[in-house]
Amino acid sequence: MSYDYQIEVELACNLLGDLEGATLLSVRINVVEPEYNVVYLDTSNGVFALQGEVGGEYLGVHRKAEMPDITDHDGYIICAYPPFEEFVGSVISQARQMGSIWHGHGFEITFKGIPDKSMMIQSIYCGSEPEGLTDCLRLGIGYYSNEWART
Repeated sequence: MSYDYQIEVELACNLLGDLEGATLLSVRINVVEPEYNVVYLDTSNGVFALQGEVGGEYLGVHRKAEMPDITDHDGYIICAYPPFEEFVGSVISQARQMGSIWHGHGFEITFKGIPDKSMMIQSIYCGSEPEGLTDCLRLGIGYYSNEWART
């Protein structure tokens, strides 16, 4: 099966702008051990799922009716993700795409009043994926500094 990736990515990401201006109320992730599969964002604009599409080579945004409950049942886990907790209560100032298909496609989310950090949700296919992980997410925090020293 062939894909018109440009159209598919546009469709999968058309809700990304709905995150902007929303307050982040809580964050949960879906884990199928050992992989992160979905990031759930409960916001003042509704609940959104950020997840891999097709085979995980790019990500998409989906609206959900409600935030999933925390659970750990037969390897299906919904849990908090402590590194992202620092953004809870903050207003999303921008949500944008980064990377490209098969090359770390994902999202960077920035927050008002937090100019030196961002939330990053990215496809595992980024050129440095750990062995044995496929069709899943890479989660992180971007740190930004405007400090330098003359040497």
